[in-house]
Amino acid sequence: MIFKALISIAFIARFVDSQGCSVCGDGKGVTAPDAVFEFPGQPAVPCSVLEGAGETGEIPLDQCAFLPSLLGVCNCAPLPSSPVSPIAAAPNAAVPIAPAVSPVTAPTAVVSPVTAP
Repeated sequence: MIFKALISIAFIARFVDSQGCSVCGDGKGVTAPDAVFEFPGQPAVPCSVLEGAGETGEIPLDQCAFLPSLLGVCNCAPLPSSPVSPIAAAPNAAVPIAPAVSPVTAPTAVVSPVTAP
């Protein structure tokens, strides 16, 4: 029943303003979006549609909790971690300063004044 409602909602493209969930489990995502999840007595659903429905809150949280163990075909895998920000230098740390370079002037030609005839 939940998947039939899910299909209807997904194709209507109505977004529910509520807390979503990851159908693969915390920190995991679908890596086979075109794979089709099938559950006896329910319509077949592409994994990408199922994942989107979870993220937008179309799947109740209590039902989302048991899905990870059923989604083998969707190839759930850990999501890439966010990049680690570099450590800032301590405020009193000595920062090396590049030596000053004196500017070099380009050579210029000396032109003698020409007298008019």
